[in-house]
Amino acid sequence: MASGISPTRRAAAAQRRDAILEAARTIFARQGYANTVVDDIAVQAGIGKGTLYLYFPSKEQIYLAALLEEARRLDADSRTAMSAAANWRDKLRAFVEMRLRYFDEHTDFMRIYMTEFRMMCLLGKSAHPELNRLAERCESQLAQMFAEARGKGEIRDIDPELAALTVSDLLRGLMERRLRHLGRPVGQSDTEFALDLVHRALGTQKS
Repeated sequence: MASGISPTRRAAAAQRRDAILEAARTIFARQGYANTVVDDIAVQAGIGKGTLYLYFPSKEQIYLAALLEEARRLDADSRTAMSAAANWRDKLRAFVEMRLRYFDEHTDFMRIYMTEFRMMCLLGKSAHPELNRLAERCESQLAQMFAEARGKGEIRDIDPELAALTVSDLLRGLMERRLRHLGRPVGQSDTEFALDLVHRALGTQKS
């Protein structure tokens, strides 16, 4: 969008951009990337296709923006939640519960976010560099937490990076079960079981 416009018009443009991205998340989550055309997103957003192109030049750019903006917010919220907790157990709980809460509140985003990483694995392709960087930064924060706890004697002498990756895998499994809506319903008891599993696997008698 052009610069030099009034604050009111700038705010209206930002709101419309947000509405486009929200519509895109809904459509991509429902239809997948390959089966979505720009017209679908424009209809969902309640605007003309020409107006949409003023904000994003292509479907790929819409998709990336829809992913990256929420991924940045998820990363920031995760880091804030962990930083506010006092010890490794509380930090781990804060991380897991915040991510699951974000999942419940932003299901469309989480569906396309997880699909992107799944397709990366299945097809052997690379995700967007920033998506990779955000995922790696999240795992690095977990690894740092485990390294500090190990240094204080609060957990066993384990590989912090491997522990971080394992927690990420457990959390991804909980999210995927919520997406499937099959079999046993996923609830707080599943979260508590996963946390207890990690506590028992890593903790010491005095932790």
